[in-house]
Parts: sequence; C-alpha cells; structure tokens
Amino acid sequence: MSPSWRDRLLIGLAPDRVAALHLRRGLRPALAADMVRDCAVAGAAQPWAGALEALESLLAELPVAGEARVVLSNHFVRYGKVPWTEGVFAAADRKAMAAGCFRAVYGEMADGWQVAVEPPRFGCDGLAAAADRALVDALRACLAGRRLKLTVLRPHLTAAFDRCRPRLESGDGGFVLVEPGCVTALFCRQGIWAEVANRRYGRQTEGEAARIVRQCADADQVQGGEGPLALLSPGSAPAMDSVGGRSLRRLEGVGGPWPEDPWRSLAWSAA
Repeated sequence: MSPSWRDRLLIGLAPDRVAALHLRRGLRPALAADMVRDCAVAGAAQPWAGALEALESLLAELPVAGEARVVLSNHFVRYGKVPWTEGVFAAADRKAMAAGCFRAVYGEMADGWQVAVEPPRFGCDGLAAAADRALVDALRACLAGRRLKLTVLRPHLTAAFDRCRPRLESGDGGFVLVEPGCVTALFCRQGIWAEVANRRYGRQTEGEAARIVRQCADADQVQGGEGPLALLSPGSAPAMDSVGGRSLRRLEGVGGPWPEDPWRSLAWSAA
C-alpha cells in the first residue's frame, strides 16, 4: 500500500518531552494533530523510560492506525566512525564492524545496543549510530499496541542534517545541533564527513551550551578541521557568532526534524 494512503504519525522522543504530528492519508497529507507531552526525567531505571511512558499517554489520546516514523533525541544515541575496509560492503558485515568499534570504546555496555550504519562510500569512513536495544524493542511494542507500524527510526543528528542539507555549504565545515543538555556536531572535510562529537552537559544554560560547542569545534580543529559552522538549535541558541576563528551561521526556520526524503541515509531497521 502506498504511504500516501495511510495515516502517518511523526514522533520525536527526547528525555524531557515527546512530540507527535498526525498526518491524514491522501495525496496531500493534512495535519490532523500536533501534540507535545512532557516527561518525568528523574527516578527512572532507564533514561528513556519517561519518554516511553509519555508516548503511551499521548497515543491513548490520539487514536490513529497507520505508520509511525520516529526520531530519537541525541541523548539516546551514541555515534562513531566505521573505517573504510575494502571488500566489506554487505550491510550485515558493516553493522558487525560498527558493533566492534563501539565495543572497543564502551566495553560490554555496547553489547546491548542496536547499531545502524550509513551506506558505504568508496574509500570513506562511515558514520554509525547505536541505541539501546531495549529502547527500540519497547518503542516497537508500544506502537504495535496502538496499531501503528514502525517504518522509520532515525537519530536526530542525521534527520536534522538531511533537513538542512540544501542550506549547508560544501567543502570543509561543520553542522552543530544543540538540544537542551546535549550538543552533537558533524564535521566535514571536502564535502565528506570526517568527525562526529556528541557531548552532554548538566547546566542547561546558553552559556554552558556555548562552551560545549566551542569544545567540540576545538577538538575538530586539532584534527585539521576548518571552515564555517552551521548551528541549529530548536530552543534558544547559544549567544555566539564565531568559534575559534571559524564563522558560525544560525539556521532559522528549519522546522522539525522530519524531512520528506531521503529518510534512510542512517536509520535503524524497522523490520
């Protein structure tokens, strides 16, 4: 069945809130509902437990069957690089290699993660993301209980990057995404991504966010990074115009993290 003829629910999961857009079926899907639910962030056994509880509550008030596309906050995601290895092209092999890279950094904790890897590009390292497998399973069960099929599951970084891609400069530079309590940055060399940073901070102030952005940019410059930075902040943006001599441009009017296409530059399997 064509996705145009099914209702769609676009969901964003973050530690402090859950957002959902309900698009009605049709050639030109119409917005039927736009809901936000705050989460309980303290005392849960898992950092995502409050978000799942809030999603359950939200779905109870939003009776809709169809497909669900979900974006995970960078709070719930780890990122890393998968080195280019000649002859390793199959998705399963690349995921196994990515899982090994995560385990080398994070130890046995990484054994409980579900990994996604971007499609291979000849001669280039790949971007990988990992999320708690228990979160993915709980999310799928939550949606299935409401007659919703999980068709896309993406990290916020790449969903937002795809959304902003037409407005980004080619060549060297960086894309910085600021969420409350979390800064995630993707740095490029000659139009190809080279480094990724994902750092959390406790004092959720503009000043602290600015400090973490500078910290990420400084680490990139040590690796030879240069060029302008593009900053996307769904909330209040850090007060800064440049970072270590690199110009910083704020991206305005981008909207939510859900691009129409492409959806699968980096996504976990929804099967």
